Amino acid sequence: MRKAGIMIIAMALIASNVFAAGQGEKKAKYPEKPVEFVVPASPGGGSDILARLILDIIQKNNLVDGNIVVVNKGGGGGTVGMAYLASQPGDYSIMTMNAAQALAGRATPALGKTEFSYLANLAMDNVLFVAKADGPYKTFKDAVDAIKQNPESISVGVADNLDQLCVIQINEGVGTKFNTVYFDSAGEIATALLGGHIQLGIFNPNECIGQVQAGTMVALGAFSNERLDPPFQAVPTFAEMGYPGIEFQMFRSIMGSPKMSPEVQKYWSDVMKKVVATDQWKTSYIKKNGLEEKFMPVEEYGPYHMKTTERLYTMGKNIGLFK
Repeated sequence: MRKAGIMIIAMALIASNVFAAGQGEKKAKYPEKPVEFVVPASPGGGSDILARLILDIIQKNNLVDGNIVVVNKGGGGGTVGMAYLASQPGDYSIMTMNAAQALAGRATPALGKTEFSYLANLAMDNVLFVAKADGPYKTFKDAVDAIKQNPESISVGVADNLDQLCVIQINEGVGTKFNTVYFDSAGEIATALLGGHIQLGIFNPNECIGQVQAGTMVALGAFSNERLDPPFQAVPTFAEMGYPGIEFQMFRSIMGSPKMSPEVQKYWSDVMKKVVATDQWKTSYIKKNGLEEKFMPVEEYGPYHMKTTERLYTMGKNIGLFK
């Protein structure tokens, strides 16, 4: 009888342990609650489109066993969204990020040293130097000849500090004095350019692809290291035109809150790797918007992000963009 009692107690303990283990596994399942997908920009912009495309791919392919909610936090060139993400605890907030937003955050004292969780780089966006198609500048040489004959007579529309850095690269590399005029968005630059209020503009391919295809804008030069896909295949790189030092690409990536656990960082890195492997991503984002595929997992992207952002910040500081 005593042995039987001991056996019953032992079996009860084993059952209890199995139940507890099962409960532990259930508790460890991620995500247990909705995940916020923060967009540091207003609805309808490039960052918002990116987030919603990623969400669509995740849902269609069942890549995440849980709910994801897009939350727009626009303003301050991305710093409002970054400040919001910095205030979020734990593992339930991720955010789209690009080089311009990262630079704005680095230049903001309250955010500059925040240690966010850098999850994955998704792609590289290119930059173009663009003119009005029926204007006087058909080639980059036309614009250079004109500005050298009449310094500071030509204005270039820019939407952020990275655009400004691109113009400065041209001025320093070519010996020109193009003026810059700040606008709130690429859409405003396009309106001013087509209206004749400025002569040139800095655009990402997806920001001017419609106008180029329609024949209202023409790209004079690409900051990429090789020629882009159609409809920009005829646009020469600055290196081809004799200016190898004029080159720039913008990273587009995903990051998480500062206190995100290493396990969850790896989780989202793996999810994003699956996202960029889909045909929908390749056709509806990369090809459609003229981007380059460049995935970096969490362990690679973190060092790259910090090194690149610091380099851009130093460049901006050296030319007086930041105090």
